[in-house]
Amino acid sequence: MNKISLIGLETDKEQIIESLMKMGIVEITNIEQKGSEEEWVQFVAKDGDEGEVSRIEADISRVRSALDYLVRYDTRKKGLFEPKRKISRDQFNRIVHNENSIWHAVDQISHYTEQLSSLRSEENRLLNLIATLEPWKSLAVPVDTTSTRFTTVSLGVVPAIVDTEKLKQDLYEQVPESYLDVINADKDQSYLFVIYYSSLEEEAMKVLKTYGFTKVTFKDLEGTIEENILKAANEIKDIEAEREKVERNIAALANEKDNLEVLHDYLMVQRDRKKALSRMVKTDKVFMLEGWLPEESGEKVRDYITQQWDCIVDIQKPDKEEEYPVLLRNHSLVQPFELITELYSLPSSKGIDPNLFMAPFYFVFFGLMVSDAGYGLVMALITGIILARYKLEGLAHKLIKLLFLGGISTFIWGVMFGGWFGDILPVITQGAFSIPPLWFNPLEDPMRLLTWAFIFGAIHLYTGMALQAYKFIRDGKWLDALFDVGFWYIFLTGFPLWILGGTIGTIGKYMVIAGAVLLVLTQGRTQQGIVKKLLSGVLSLYNVTGFLSDVLSYSRLLALGLATGVIATVINTMGSLFGFNIVGIIILIIVFIGGHTFNILINALGAYVHSSRLQYVEFFGKFYEGGGKAFEPLKINTKYIQLDDKEAI
Repeated sequence: MNKISLIGLETDKEQIIESLMKMGIVEITNIEQKGSEEEWVQFVAKDGDEGEVSRIEADISRVRSALDYLVRYDTRKKGLFEPKRKISRDQFNRIVHNENSIWHAVDQISHYTEQLSSLRSEENRLLNLIATLEPWKSLAVPVDTTSTRFTTVSLGVVPAIVDTEKLKQDLYEQVPESYLDVINADKDQSYLFVIYYSSLEEEAMKVLKTYGFTKVTFKDLEGTIEENILKAANEIKDIEAEREKVERNIAALANEKDNLEVLHDYLMVQRDRKKALSRMVKTDKVFMLEGWLPEESGEKVRDYITQQWDCIVDIQKPDKEEEYPVLLRNHSLVQPFELITELYSLPSSKGIDPNLFMAPFYFVFFGLMVSDAGYGLVMALITGIILARYKLEGLAHKLIKLLFLGGISTFIWGVMFGGWFGDILPVITQGAFSIPPLWFNPLEDPMRLLTWAFIFGAIHLYTGMALQAYKFIRDGKWLDALFDVGFWYIFLTGFPLWILGGTIGTIGKYMVIAGAVLLVLTQGRTQQGIVKKLLSGVLSLYNVTGFLSDVLSYSRLLALGLATGVIATVINTMGSLFGFNIVGIIILIIVFIGGHTFNILINALGAYVHSSRLQYVEFFGKFYEGGGKAFEPLKINTKYIQLDDKEAI
């Protein structure tokens, strides 16, 4: 990355910003407050209009809400991986030119959605009312009858555990001039109708409250309960008819969806442009911006801008200790593996892009964990068709291509181990035919696979250590590379050689001894005093346990590889239990498709997760510096359309 500073005329600002957006290779940064020695600082002001940005954000929200409603009524089918709709600049301008008519459609949709919301609220109120009235349905007395000349009428409920017969008996004993009827009862409560002389209300309520009686009133209702339920049901039918009418009106606007998508993306571009202005400073006549751009694009950008407008463009390399945004750039075969790094953390600008070194290991580990040629073919074919048919971008493209490469690796390891949908060929041919492994069958010799898993793990870890040595050498720390990596190579390599025995074992033993001595003498070099230096050096040897623990982590290659094969074998066995008659064959086909589909999905997910874990914990832990900030250039970001309008530079 290089730094770019640009000073131009205020009258040319909008055109320059638009041109930079079309280029899409310049990240505009906030201009930091300059030191007091910069006399020009007092003559500039912050550019941009936060209020305008907020207004545009509100407009985007309105259009997005309208689109969300229209999607439900758009009968056109859109595939899962359907690319953005391409549109020319002329088409874009024609649609935006009719902005007022599009906003009219937005307002109509907003009005209709408010109607739907109001109708939905009223419908919910009526449904709740019916639910409340339903237990009282058998009550024949009008609900607005609360008293007569001499009596009081009360409706209420008591808990279901109350013995209503005892309640009635107590009420009649203490208030003989009363009447109680149980209208209904459910698992929660009993519904009571009570009449008593108004002059005896205190005595009656005393008895009722002893049993937990709670009054129930129905305000604003007239007539019987059944009449009110029928009335509410008729009102709900009217609401449903009105809602259908409103929904037809919204559906009639579905043909505006394409125009709304263009308006939405137009507003997004306008918002991003306004946001960019807020990172700049200006005077009455000129403006200034600062930012970052890829080094190879610097001169092209400078020449293009200065040829079009009268302005000053200064491009410089960043200072030695200055952090700058990170843009990963790798071969097309390596790019899918950038997804793994991005999910963890981008490398710092002073670090190393690990993807070139990580990609081969991830490729090998993923396939080794699934290791079935049939599964690999299925994965590669499905993802290959998606890649060929759809022009995916960004995260989706990287993920599908990663799975495509994982499918190829899975196929290769499946051929090596002899797995073709488990043991389906011997099962359906009753042992008459099988495809032997090119290498060996892990189900028959798991210890062999475990040994190779540890070997692959050691190579993986050694590569991480080598990258740490490279960083030391790059920074001029040659002795650190020798002491902190080279001596560990000697010490760690000696152990497996020692175990082999013989002449090689003797060499390994002396390597371990020599490595240990060298580590004791060098690992405490930053300490003060000879005793602390030697003690720190001795304690550093304990780190060998961490390395061995890391190597043991690669046993997951064996575990997941065996799990795939074992589950596949169980699926085939279950499918063949009913023999090879017509019914048995049908069952075998159903079990085969369902079982192996599940096995592919669960084991591909496991391979993705555990292969990533080996990179994050074991590999990255040896050298990686994360915390990088992604390069985010000012460009035309759209959600629905792809605008074919790039600056040629």
